[in-house]
Amino acid sequence: MKKIGIIGIFALIVVFLVSCGENEDVSEEKSSSGTVIERYEQSGAECKTVDNVIERGDCFQEVNDKYLRWYMDQSKREFYFPFQIDQEHWKDILYYSLDSQSDETELKETEHFTEYADPYSSNPQRGENELEEYWYVFSNIFPKEYRESLAKFYWTDTGEDFVFGVGRDEENLEDTVLMISHNIGDYYPATKSTLIHEFAHILTVNEEQVQVMEEAYFLTDTKIWEDAEEICDVPYVYGWGCVEESSYIYSYYQEFWEDIDKEFRQINWETEDDYKEFFLKYEDRFFNSYQGTYPEEDLAESFTFFVMMNSSEIHSEENSEMKYDKVDFFYQYDELVELRTMILENIYDLSVKDGKFY
Repeated sequence: MKKIGIIGIFALIVVFLVSCGENEDVSEEKSSSGTVIERYEQSGAECKTVDNVIERGDCFQEVNDKYLRWYMDQSKREFYFPFQIDQEHWKDILYYSLDSQSDETELKETEHFTEYADPYSSNPQRGENELEEYWYVFSNIFPKEYRESLAKFYWTDTGEDFVFGVGRDEENLEDTVLMISHNIGDYYPATKSTLIHEFAHILTVNEEQVQVMEEAYFLTDTKIWEDAEEICDVPYVYGWGCVEESSYIYSYYQEFWEDIDKEFRQINWETEDDYKEFFLKYEDRFFNSYQGTYPEEDLAESFTFFVMMNSSEIHSEENSEMKYDKVDFFYQYDELVELRTMILENIYDLSVKDGKFY
């Protein structure tokens, strides 16, 4: 099995709770001004005329927020995430081999497929359908020039865990892989935020951003990871390697984690209380309790809010907590501001093209 490590594992229980019953097709509901999808299309058409990149993005953000299931996780109820540590029971069943240039896919089976494929079970077909559906949404929303490192997309039996994940391809550590749990089921709109979160990992922990230490990556001995960390003159992505000085995560770490890193490294992850105490002490830095589990997760969540939150809300005087500064962090990069607008516009374009809300 490929190693997911600690990168990009995002619990979906909260999303399931808020999305239950929300996936109905409302595109044909009519009023005097047309169907909902027609009004959505008309509203977004006005955004197409806006030239300023931030304003154009904000315009699509407002339209999407009004018509789509625009879920951003701000829950602070969970403080124990065992799936970040215990993944030995996970088994990859099916995967897409991806062509980053053309987005063509080839479905392949793993060594676990035969034992999983009960002839009286619909599991393999369900897995194939879910891979196809999620890849369709993912590949249409996120521009391929920003995910060229993504080589495989797995459908994985994760036991009772409800997760997505991003890791490196064991056959070629320069490539990244995306994983979806067999528990997730069909695509539903509230998972948009999770897809954005995982895309943020692909964007920020690829080979150009983080150099994987092969000798440490394939081992589970945390002592070896700790020894590897000592080699780095820059922040270390736990179990992976040293970040590049030019990386987004290095700048992010310097601004938002350097002052609390020593305290963070002392957390005992085998208990819930240790992390909870740390989180509550620095609660104003995080939108949700998962965000503080690692700097990489913090960055991915902040990027998600960067995409899904209107810039006026981020820059308002009443939102002075550090968690908003983290979102504002991304506005210093012109390429990320452009990417934000592209993602928001792609969500709109896909919904209009298919006549359904993503």
